[in-house]
Amino acid sequence: MLFDAVLAAIVVALVAGGRLSRLAGLELRWTWVFVAAFALQFAIKLLGIRGWQPMAAAAPALHVFSYLLLFAALAANRRLWSLCFVALGVALNFTAIVANAGAMPVRSDLVRAAGQQRLLAAVEVGRFPTHRLLDEHTRLPWLADRYFLPPLPTRFPRSCVFSPGDVFITLGAVLLVLRGMGAFGWGQEGKEAGSSK
Repeated sequence: MLFDAVLAAIVVALVAGGRLSRLAGLELRWTWVFVAAFALQFAIKLLGIRGWQPMAAAAPALHVFSYLLLFAALAANRRLWSLCFVALGVALNFTAIVANAGAMPVRSDLVRAAGQQRLLAAVEVGRFPTHRLLDEHTRLPWLADRYFLPPLPTRFPRSCVFSPGDVFITLGAVLLVLRGMGAFGWGQEGKEAGSSK
């Protein structure tokens, strides 16, 4: 969902007079913290799928820690108002994850409908430790991955299962790209605050 939306935003921005080179002007702070958070989440999933036993016990705490890293990086970039939407989305996902022992609940029928059978099989046997199946014991189920974008004739965006938090994260990322590239004649985000100093 996020990747497809950002790709579409880049195309729209280019058509609307934006330039990719302007993204460097955003001057994101603590980029290494963003990278570390996503790398940690990737490692949790990869090692979990490969059946590395120590990860089964450590995954919930590491998953929560990766979100704390994201909060720190987002706070360091709070001058970029588009990231406020991202922060809200991260907070919603974080709430669901903490309430469910470090894993995001997901509806099995929707994962299957999205054609992600391998992912579903991994979740069912506990080898995809960042997620768990949504059931009657799930806390805050309305914040879980329980919404569905069905397959479209255009095959873009791709079918996916998502949470309310994912919607805000995607919205913030799209706005960041559009404003960062200067689409539609918008002033570049973060420059207005800097020019007043």
